[in-house]
Amino acid sequence: MQAHRTRRAGFTLIELLAVILIVGILATILVTQLAGAEDAAQVQNTRQRMAMIEAVVDAFANEKGDAPQSSFTTQQGVANDGTNVGVEALVVALWSNGYEAGGLLTEAADELINTDGDSSGKSLTDFDSRLLFELSDDWENPIAYIAHRDYEVTNRVYITYDPQSGEELRSTPKAFKNPSTGRFYHHTTFQLISAGEDALFGTDDDITTFKRE
Repeated sequence: MQAHRTRRAGFTLIELLAVILIVGILATILVTQLAGAEDAAQVQNTRQRMAMIEAVVDAFANEKGDAPQSSFTTQQGVANDGTNVGVEALVVALWSNGYEAGGLLTEAADELINTDGDSSGKSLTDFDSRLLFELSDDWENPIAYIAHRDYEVTNRVYITYDPQSGEELRSTPKAFKNPSTGRFYHHTTFQLISAGEDALFGTDDDITTFKRE
């Protein structure tokens, strides 16, 4: 009887395999849930950042009479057929001539990026640099900025990077239209668009400051 109890005190091979299988399933579920929570947090962080940028641009428009252009002027000497043009023009407008939007731009200045590595021929901002910076989302990719004058422009390429593989991607953000009215959202102002988790503009996970149908 003692020998029998000793044999039954351990796990059989089948029982061990069952335990390993269950642990593996639970681990997979946990990892999936954690990844989903991280993705949701990044989306929320990007929405909050874009809301802040929208507030700054609105303040600029109230002070200057209109939102910043999403194209460069002839005097600025930067071609409008390059990459990341819209948001780069926005950064130039917000960080030049001492404009600081009441201090709202202090934190944003530390998070500027330059994914396409370009620069201007002359200094266009208050920074001690000629780099053409971009405002970024939570995946460290440029947020697209399109002023209402450029809503019909459809050839503005943005360079982004896949968050998982680091692969360089190219895609074109296009201003969103309300399918019910046929008019552009924010048709007299501007649109801010993040490419979202997949880092590609024009896909279902694009993030905007307005609710789309």
